[in-house]
Parts: sequence; structure tokens; C-alpha cells
Amino acid sequence: MPAPRAPASDPERPWLGHSLWQAPPLEISGVNSWGGITVMTYHRGDGESVWRGDRHRIGLVLDPLPSAVVQIGQGRNRQGPVAPGTLAFFPAGLEVRVAHSATRLFQVLWDTDSYSALLPEVEAAASRFEFVFPLHDLLVNQIVTTLAQETEGSFADRILVESLGTALCIRLARHFVGHLTLPTSGALSPERLQRVCDFVEAHLDGNLSLTALADIACLSPYHFSRSFKQTTGVGPQRYVMQRRLERAKALVRRTGLPLALIAQEAGFVDQSHLTAIFRRETGVTPGRYRASLA
Repeated sequence: MPAPRAPASDPERPWLGHSLWQAPPLEISGVNSWGGITVMTYHRGDGESVWRGDRHRIGLVLDPLPSAVVQIGQGRNRQGPVAPGTLAFFPAGLEVRVAHSATRLFQVLWDTDSYSALLPEVEAAASRFEFVFPLHDLLVNQIVTTLAQETEGSFADRILVESLGTALCIRLARHFVGHLTLPTSGALSPERLQRVCDFVEAHLDGNLSLTALADIACLSPYHFSRSFKQTTGVGPQRYVMQRRLERAKALVRRTGLPLALIAQEAGFVDQSHLTAIFRRETGVTPGRYRASLA
């Protein structure tokens, strides 16, 4: 097998970060990045791969593998079959060699400074991270699968992805520090809540992010999500979607704008996205809603 690349940033694959890697042919079916988190789905050919990067990553195997060989650094090989749905966690800076037959995989990568940005209280947990294979955790499996589905779908929601990424970071930290006591979050003050709501209304047609909303409230994303839900009864992602839907309904009622333009003005990806959310939340399409008002 050719020697792995020297650690470097790949301009064609910036989501790999600063990494040393070599792999069999990859067929990438989807890759998206939101801030410090990247999600990809791909098919990996038969053979051996080598990876050492500056980003944490977690992989989910989709196809059964009769046998896989894993070597951590210069240590001993581990070998055995791998069932579909098996998770593996690769901390940043660790060189891993893996050899197995062709398979499909989901992979999530995130920056090492995500912990200090999302929740400074658990930043120290990252120093204890170790390679884990297999990783048995139903919640992590569900989070990774949902992130992959968001990537494969047409309408990935940035706030949802960032919220799931936060949950993934916290869940993994718990694996390495045992009992992780997280600080409680109180309700938002009326002033902070008003600032956030005003910001949402002013930027509904933009690509709102959890990090931006948390910054407006002067809180970490973790604390903000919990405080916002405690105050309003819904999470930030659900709140933003509700406000976008209400703006779209108002534009349908009060204007004769084309639905494609209404979708843009309300912050949906396109008319198809607007239609899908509108039907899911109201039971009718925007077109039928407009016709019912005539």
C-alpha cells in the first residue's frame, strides 16, 4: 500500500482537517459541514486504510464485515467480524490502521475545540479520549444516524445539526469521565429572550445557527438550548421552524407572491422545503392553503 500522505490540509477535502490518511477508493454519496462538525456518507473499497487527523471522528458501519483488522499506533492487531450498526470512535491525533472488505459507512468529524466552545465545563474530558471499538451506545448510534439522514436529505437544518452535535459531544465525554456532572441551566431573562427572538425575526431568511443564537444570549450553545426550552417550552430549532412557517403563512395570506419567493423570504431552502414543512405542520400544501382563502 502507498505510504500515507504527510499531515496536511487537503484543499479538495477541507472537512478532513489537518490529517495523514490513505484509503482504498471512496465513493462519497454525501458530505456537509456546519461550523465545526462534518457529516459524510460513503462507500469504502476493499483494503487497508490509515488515518491520523486533528479532528475527532466516529464511524458507523452499515454492512456486515466477515472480518476486520484494526491496529492502533504500533500496537497489537485486533481482529474479528463486525456487525451492521457497529460504532467506532477515533480521537484526534491517534494513528489507526484498518483493513476490511468493501462496506458503506456514516462518519461524523468534529473539531477538538468544540468542547471549549460548546460547554467549557467538559473541555478537560477531551484529554482522556481513547479509541473505542466497538462503541456500544444506543443514543450515540441514533444521533449519528440522524445526522447522516440530515446529510442525505435535501433540507439539512443547521440548528438541528448543531444541537445533535452538542448532544454527541456531551454523550461521548460521559464515556471517558464516568459520572459527568453538568451544570444546571435556568430560564432566560426576559431581556435575553427578547434579544434572541428579535434576532430570529430579523434573520429568518438567513442561515440561522445555534452558535449565533447562543452568542446573542451570551451563553454556551449547551446552556442556551436548555435555557431556551425551559423558558419557551420548545427548543431553538423548533422555535425557528415555527416562526418561519408563520411568516410563510402570513405571506401566503397577504400577498400574491410566488411560492418560490415566499420560501426564500421565510428562510426555507426552496419551494419543495416549504411545501414539505407546511404539509407536515398544517396537513395541507401552501397552494391548497392559499386556495382555501380565496
